[in-house]
Amino acid sequence: MASAPSTKSTRSEPAADQQSLGDSVEPSRAPAIRKAFFIYGPTGLYMRDDRCQAPVEGMTAQPNRAPLDLAYMAAMLERMGVQCKVTDYAAEGLDWKAFEADMEEFQPDLLVLSVTTPTLLRDLAACEVARKACPHVVTVAKGAHFTPKDEETMLRHRDLDLAIRGESEHAIAEIASRRDYKDILGLTYRKDGALHRNAKRPYIEVDDLDSLPFPARHLINNALYTTPDTDEPITMINMGRGCPHQCIYCAVTVASGYKLKVRSPKSVVDEIEECSTKLGIKNFFFRADTFTWDEKWTVDVCSEILERKLDVRWGCNSRVDTISAERLKWMKKAGCWVIGFGLESGNQENLNRMKKRTTLEQAREAIALCRNHRIKSYGLFLIGLPWETREMVEDTTRFMKELNPDFVDMNIAYPLPGTEYHRIALESGLFSEKDLQEGDYSKPIVRTVELSTEDLIQYRRKALLTFYLRPSYILRTLLGVRSVKVLGNYIKSGIRLLKAHAFTSSSTA
Repeated sequence: MASAPSTKSTRSEPAADQQSLGDSVEPSRAPAIRKAFFIYGPTGLYMRDDRCQAPVEGMTAQPNRAPLDLAYMAAMLERMGVQCKVTDYAAEGLDWKAFEADMEEFQPDLLVLSVTTPTLLRDLAACEVARKACPHVVTVAKGAHFTPKDEETMLRHRDLDLAIRGESEHAIAEIASRRDYKDILGLTYRKDGALHRNAKRPYIEVDDLDSLPFPARHLINNALYTTPDTDEPITMINMGRGCPHQCIYCAVTVASGYKLKVRSPKSVVDEIEECSTKLGIKNFFFRADTFTWDEKWTVDVCSEILERKLDVRWGCNSRVDTISAERLKWMKKAGCWVIGFGLESGNQENLNRMKKRTTLEQAREAIALCRNHRIKSYGLFLIGLPWETREMVEDTTRFMKELNPDFVDMNIAYPLPGTEYHRIALESGLFSEKDLQEGDYSKPIVRTVELSTEDLIQYRRKALLTFYLRPSYILRTLLGVRSVKVLGNYIKSGIRLLKAHAFTSSSTA
């Protein structure tokens, strides 16, 4: 039986010193790629879309997300005639033994990993397993972590051949087409015993978004990804990329830049229709950092759904300052049932310092508008930024109850490399980089000037329990239930909440 591979790193000197990476001379391009294997490793259920990287199991109202980043890359290679395989080992409940067996059976020429910062060491252990099972395989990893930390990571993980920095679709196609590594933008690679870091790849522009193939969902076990309330299959539709805002904790600009690019409404709804008619998927999460940014575009997407008479149900994210009655009217007609808002804090000073560029009053108005249009709201809050005090956290807990969204989550800030928060926390001596893989959004590794990591855990626990266990909230939720299945799933969610936060042995803050 194959045990989990070691996650200990091999230390070496910085890449700038051109430290030898071994006696062999690495090739300048990939071999002929006939088979490509794309994986989420057996390393936990995480949102691996680069922007967030949060553990799904630590969230109260989030569905597990299908590996669409892998499916996009697979679609690019299928265009080229490459045989592709996609496996989400965590979602399948499979272990390293299953991965090793799959490597031995499939014998891919290319192994592509999607990694997060919290799971980095465990994710990259797949390279060691792969090399033993299939010595000729070229190992590639993508993830926002590599934009600032590619060289450091590759020096410590000798079985990783290539790291993609930034958007990955065109890079993986160029690798598979056997383009010389030195000519592939955004690629870090090994050659002649040293690491080489190519120039940054420009971010994908609007026209190029529409030209990308739809994700190869036929390679995914779509039944694994279901809505939290109805247990029906759900998939994401990537509406666009980039964000013009500068929130200090968010990695979206590391992954896709400050310029907002959105697909055409026709392209978006073509994909929705394909999922609905060919795969029978009727539930969607519209993945965009701000779906409601442009009112005309938002209305045009909704109009296109209505014109095609698509019977779909969907949710999206929005900022509180880009929501309006006009948008909500069209969204409700087109099947929107829930909107997630990054509310973050109940303290205005805190919002200002994190560069959120919203106000508490805008948050109140946004939640009220949703309620008026009978669209559920999902409030996401964040605690644990370097300057945060007990009073600020308590302001947030009170504000959460005042707004009273239909669902809430509270995360504890995690220092994703490349973000301003990472820089501030590191310079302030509030955490050590060696602890990056020891925590995530529910297991903090960064204290604040006043609060310990244990304090933050306890505040999060108390906030979630006191929000969800209010008799008024329970009654409102039960009165809104329209089916036995939904009721059962809400009860299961409540039990999970209690197990995660009420029945634990940690001390009280």
